[in-house]
Amino acid sequence: MIDLRSQTSLLASVLCLAVTAEVLLRDRKLRVHWLFALFAATMGAWYGTTFLARISDGIGLPERVNLVLAVFLPLSAVQFFRAFLGTDSRRSVQLNWVALALAAGLTAAVFTPLHGSFALGALVLAYVFVVLSGALWLLYRAGQRARSRVEGARLNYLALVGALATVFTIAEYLPYFGVEIPPVGTVLMLVFLYVISQSILRYRLLDLYELAGRLTVLTAMSFILAGILWVLVAFDPGNFYLTSVAAALVLLLIFDPVRAWVEQRISELFFRERVDLERMVTELRRQLANALSTRDMVRAIVEAFEQSRRLTHGAVFLASPDGRAFERAGAIGPPPPERVELIAIRGLVDRIAGGEPIVLENVERELAERKELGDDREAHALEEIVQHLGTLQASVCVPVADASAVYGLITVKDERLRDAYAPEEVQLLKGVGAQAAVAVQNARIFDRLKERDRLAALGEMSAGLAHEIRNPLGAIKASAQFLAEPSEGAGPPSREFLDIIVEEVDRLNRVVSSFLDYARPQQAQDAEPHDLNAAIRRTLKLIGPDLGPGVAIEEELEEALPPVRIEPERLRQVLLNLARNAAQAMEGRGRLRIRTVSAAAQPGEGARRVVELHVTDSGPGIPEGIQRSLFVPFVTTKERGTGLGLAISQRLVHGAGGTITARSSPHAGATFVVRLPAVDPDAAAAE
Repeated sequence: MIDLRSQTSLLASVLCLAVTAEVLLRDRKLRVHWLFALFAATMGAWYGTTFLARISDGIGLPERVNLVLAVFLPLSAVQFFRAFLGTDSRRSVQLNWVALALAAGLTAAVFTPLHGSFALGALVLAYVFVVLSGALWLLYRAGQRARSRVEGARLNYLALVGALATVFTIAEYLPYFGVEIPPVGTVLMLVFLYVISQSILRYRLLDLYELAGRLTVLTAMSFILAGILWVLVAFDPGNFYLTSVAAALVLLLIFDPVRAWVEQRISELFFRERVDLERMVTELRRQLANALSTRDMVRAIVEAFEQSRRLTHGAVFLASPDGRAFERAGAIGPPPPERVELIAIRGLVDRIAGGEPIVLENVERELAERKELGDDREAHALEEIVQHLGTLQASVCVPVADASAVYGLITVKDERLRDAYAPEEVQLLKGVGAQAAVAVQNARIFDRLKERDRLAALGEMSAGLAHEIRNPLGAIKASAQFLAEPSEGAGPPSREFLDIIVEEVDRLNRVVSSFLDYARPQQAQDAEPHDLNAAIRRTLKLIGPDLGPGVAIEEELEEALPPVRIEPERLRQVLLNLARNAAQAMEGRGRLRIRTVSAAAQPGEGARRVVELHVTDSGPGIPEGIQRSLFVPFVTTKERGTGLGLAISQRLVHGAGGTITARSSPHAGATFVVRLPAVDPDAAAAE
């Protein structure tokens, strides 16, 4: 009967050989890959012969081969760790020679009558423990001498996991002495082997966060699988194949939710910095999605860098208008160069054109591999990229690019650590670069829309100006032609035509003067606060006679109104334009209502309170087609109006930090609302 230990040994053998195949199927294999494949294959063969020895009751050739493989397993581990760490220290050389000598002696003893004795088993057990401990000690010492704390922590963590796996793997020999324990060592050794394989395939030791997460998840999954197998075999020991399939199905169903739960708990409990970085990136990407200019984009990125504790250097470079260089748009920490010519960093830009970030540590590892393979051309290109990263003061360079172009670069560095950013963190930064590229595209689209609107407004204004000038010019020309033509019996030139010429010239002067008023740059507003109600009362006294007797003026001025910062003369001009427009809309007969009220400021108005001026008429209202272009210069419904009154009023109100809007309904009149920031009464009194 196949027991649980035999089943576990068989499964472990298959998994070890699968890991071996994964490494051997790599295109370019270095010495470290071959030695790891030897280590993993030896372990897989040892688990396989353990299975064969148990089902044959420990009699015959499988038991002898199993002992030989047990002797060679720590020897292959020493060879691999020396290559993995790149060390030829005196202690590593001594450990290697001691392991070779002991392995030769023990291998010879296996094929003698002593192979089944208690003494030989004890010697093999002691040898495996001592040599594997020595190999892990090399790993631990390398962690102590690492160039950065992060790399040292990874190596030490790896050594700890290996030590646990070794202790429990040694326990696999206890059945030789009549002691049965669960196959925990097998599970831990498989996890350790998998983590090491990923380390050499990714050119780097796994990050501590990633290592802990994978180790915990794989260990939990392995124990769940072992428990399911144990339960199923206990109930039905005769159907091992069916129970294995059932256990695999259960594991596949629960793998994703269990993995997600475990990773979330690990990150929350032990890796607060990673969680903080993820939150920072999430908030930054949200801000970039709303950025409508490259200036807003750069400001959001720099502010996020300043608040983050994960970097000491950070910069944003944008492509220059001529596309020949990258110019520094914002930075924190020691500033990098203000301008980097494209030709000087061509190798780096070509490498990131596909959208993948460049990590200094990965480039250095790939450089060492290329040198070992003798690929001098590629090694030279990688050396240039390392120099480019040094010029940019970056350990990670993220492209701001899409499939068509590279718009800029985002660089980060933490000088406190040599390899401060794990692959998952680099991918987070890559997402920032992708979002920044979208922001750049949105900014360009927004600029094009603004330019289109500006040209459209300019076209409307030009057409209106041409129309306003052409009409009086036509009247002047016709009058001049009439006066110039001699006619029989005609008396002196008609006074009527001379009056027409003077009137139309005055009209031209008004058009040009209004246009100049609109086009003239706004001067700084008077900083002194003024009483809005008092300015309105004085203005209404002046314009009352101009509106005619048919216009009834109603005043509803709120008392104790806060003061506003606007020159009374400018307020008078605004109110004059609005009142005259209302009187003309009512054709000289109707009701004009002037109302003031204090209200709460809306977001973005830059004040706590505002003062509103409402000018309401009882006319026919504003046509729907005119409402959208009401404040565009030269847009008017009057036969002899310039169309600049509302445009000038809008400029005056905006110059005081306020806004002006219009509301209208058919046959219900129109209301113009002027909102001005209120001044705190105490501050106004102090002034």
